[in-house]
Parts: sequence; structure tokens; C-alpha cells
Amino acid sequence: MAYKVLHVVRPAQGGIKRHLEVLFSGLNRERYLLYLAAPPDSELFTSLRPFAQKFYPVPIGEGWYPSRDWNIVLHLRRIIRDEKIDLVHTHGVRAGILGQMAALAAGSPRVVATIHNSQNPRDRFFIFFRLVQGFLNRIATNHIITVSKALKDEVRSYEWTPAHKITVIYNGINPDDYKREPLLSLSALGLTGDLPVVGTVARLEPKKGIRYLIEAVPLIEREYGPVYCLIIGDGPERNALEERVRQMKLNERIKFLGFQKDIQRLIQLFDVVAVPSIQEGLSIFCLEALASARPVVASAVGGIPEIIRDGQTGILIHPADPGALARGVVSLLSNRELAQKLAIQGQQLVFSEFSQCQMLRKTEEIYEKILNGIYGGGNA
Repeated sequence: MAYKVLHVVRPAQGGIKRHLEVLFSGLNRERYLLYLAAPPDSELFTSLRPFAQKFYPVPIGEGWYPSRDWNIVLHLRRIIRDEKIDLVHTHGVRAGILGQMAALAAGSPRVVATIHNSQNPRDRFFIFFRLVQGFLNRIATNHIITVSKALKDEVRSYEWTPAHKITVIYNGINPDDYKREPLLSLSALGLTGDLPVVGTVARLEPKKGIRYLIEAVPLIEREYGPVYCLIIGDGPERNALEERVRQMKLNERIKFLGFQKDIQRLIQLFDVVAVPSIQEGLSIFCLEALASARPVVASAVGGIPEIIRDGQTGILIHPADPGALARGVVSLLSNRELAQKLAIQGQQLVFSEFSQCQMLRKTEEIYEKILNGIYGGGNA
């Protein structure tokens, strides 16, 4: 018997997008028929086309607008009823609230919610979302998945959700994707000279802490010597970051490459990877870097310490500290033997504990328990 599963997601880039691509391409297609409700301009409509039964454009956005969001709830309720959806799987806080409300209104007893990221306490809707989500977790959600132990602890502390209703399922990657040669040489990127490369991949928004990496570059060069810094990704902070680089007169060595599709090959160009986030659920880029056997310096926030174990699989630093970031990078550039050791140990950790196969198997186990009534109604 095949079950119909509706995934409900907000605007998704980076980690959430890749998470959904793994689920849609890897879940048992004979057992689960997958449907997607996402914003009309979502890139997921293209990347998931070979794997989805149907797409529903639903304008889930940022903020809280009662009239718009109530119409979204009614739209999702119609989809659930018309398609006879067996299980609703939501992703993120806003999509979670709307999807859970719709499932409740449709009389659907089967809901799983995945929490991908910490919510910013400075968000003006923070308290509201926490209260509503905590309430829905109790009455409308069979089970909650978090992508890190840190997020599980956060959900429990803010949302009064019992531990038995939460399972940690780490994001997973395919090891075979990280055994290829670099796509480009530095000269093909317009870079001349034989300088080491410090690189990162991120959506360019404040929580990714890219400005601290930029501020660390002069400190790295003062201690070690000239380096290239490659920043891959796009986002709302890009113009401001590029202006900061111009003000610092570092245009020749800090390069913004924008959005790139073949991240796995570009990572091979990095001598050291920097992950300067100040807020993080579980960094998929961190996993990609270690899978590529690149040494990593990362902020000790969110779920990152579950991947980067200081002195074993990388170097952990305090967030929002350019000096600490610079010292970590210099230590790896100056000691290539240490850098290689940490990179190899990191790769072994990722391949053993963060594989796509484990992520898919554990997700299917949650689905089966819900569908078979082992994880009962919202109050179970």
C-alpha cells in the first residue's frame, strides 16, 4: 500500500532545500507518494519535479499576516482533503504552524514536523510563534524531528514538548558526491598567484556571520601572509558585504562568487573552510566540507559542535569573534599536518554518522510508526 505524504515548506534555500531534495529523491517511491506545497517561486518545483506526484504553489512567507495565513490554512486543508493525504510533513516554524493548523482543520490525525533552525529571539513574532507552536505540538503533531541535539533541547525548553515526541535525525549526504576533482582552477576564477584559499558557502544573511570572516582576513594576513578568501552564495546581505570589502580595499583577495550549483567540486579548492555562523541548526555546508576532507574552523553555535569536535574533527571558536576565527585559520594554514589529520578524522565522522542512507531510514521509521499508530495523536 502506498501512502500520500504532503510536504509543506516556506521559502527554502540552502540546507532546507537540500534536505528536501534528499527526501524526495531517496524515500521509497512504492511506499510513499510525495506531494509538495511551497511558495510559487520556489526552486524546489524544478529540482523535485522528477520525484513529486503534484506541486501546489502556496504563498507561505515571512512574518505573520492573519488574513493571508488563514487563507493558506484553508488552501492546505482543501489539498489534504481533496488528495486524501495520509501524512502531513512540515518544515520550519512558519510552514509548521500553517501545515499543522490545516491538518487539524482537515481532521488529519497524522502530522510530523521537522525543525531545521533556531528561531531568532529578536524576531518580533518570536514569543507568538513559540506559544502557538508549543500548543500545536501538543494537540496536532504526532512527532517532531530536529536536525540536531541542540535543536531538540531548544524545542523542549521553549515549547514544553516532551522528549518522547522528539527524534533527532541528522541531515545526511551522499559520500560518492565528494570524491570528484575540482571543477575549476583558481586561474579559471580569475585568481592569479599561488596563494592559499580560505573559503565558505552560505546564504548571505546576518546569522551566517560572513562579516566576521571578512574582518578576519586582514588579521590572517598580518599573522600568516596573503590569502584568497572565496565566498560562495547569495542573499540579502551581499551588497553590504561587498561594500565593506571595498572599504577595506580587499577586492583583489576577497571574492564573491554568488550562487553556484556544483559546490562539491568548488570546495576542493579551499585550503581551509570557515563557518562563522552566529546561529545554526545543523550546517550542511559543514558536512560537505568534512566529506571533502577539508579542515574546518567553525563557530560553536547550534548543532555545529555535534559535527566539529574541537581538536578532533576541526577547530571550534566563539561566534562573532574575527580574532578567534583568524587564529584558527592561521593555525591550520601553518600546520598542514594538523590540518590534514583533522580533515581525515572529520571525513570519517561524516561518512559514518551523517549519511543519506541513515537519514532516509530513520525518516521512514518515523513515518511507519505514525501511520501504524505507534506514534498516536497529538497528545500521545
